[in-house]
Amino acid sequence: MADRSGLRERKKAATQAALSHATMRLAVEKGGLDAVTADDIAAEAGVSTRTFHNYFQNKEAALLHDFNEVVAQTLAALRDRVRDRPVWQALRDACISVRVDERYSIELLQRKEQLIHASPSLISHQATQFLTFFTEALDIVTEATGAAEDDMHPRLVLGAALIAMKVANDHWIAHPDEAPLAEVITRAFAAFESGLTGPTTPPYP
Repeated sequence: MADRSGLRERKKAATQAALSHATMRLAVEKGGLDAVTADDIAAEAGVSTRTFHNYFQNKEAALLHDFNEVVAQTLAALRDRVRDRPVWQALRDACISVRVDERYSIELLQRKEQLIHASPSLISHQATQFLTFFTEALDIVTEATGAAEDDMHPRLVLGAALIAMKVANDHWIAHPDEAPLAEVITRAFAAFESGLTGPTTPPYP
């Protein structure tokens, strides 16, 4: 029974991946997600349009499907790491552990960023994904710090960490030859930890 259930899950994951990859290929070929339809994606993946809608609510969800996998792995890594280190370090190490630079080619990541920035619907969907990520991670951070549910501290710590993660990832995608992603993430977290005290603007008269 367990083997049968595991096989179903693997088939489901394979179909989702095929549909997501098809969405990405078509969006690149057609110059944007707006030019792609669910029928196009289904045909490219060799399934019916009904099958596409069984797996994804819309084409934005299909194109950004891999972010859900990254979130799941990051949350699992965070749960593990808050057991033996301070929360800030656990957040940094969880972000690094996903190894986005080893999972995906830089060309794919750069093209996906271009598609997202050019599409209001993708920007909106990604914002919803980040909000879900924040909500789930907040439970872990709040429990680890022992703070009350309405305490600002866990939200501030998590918010700062997610900003550091996003900025570091965006910077590395734009400048992949500058340094390894793990180093860029570490620098971003260190900048927050030091209080961002470096001069960023000319002194006021």
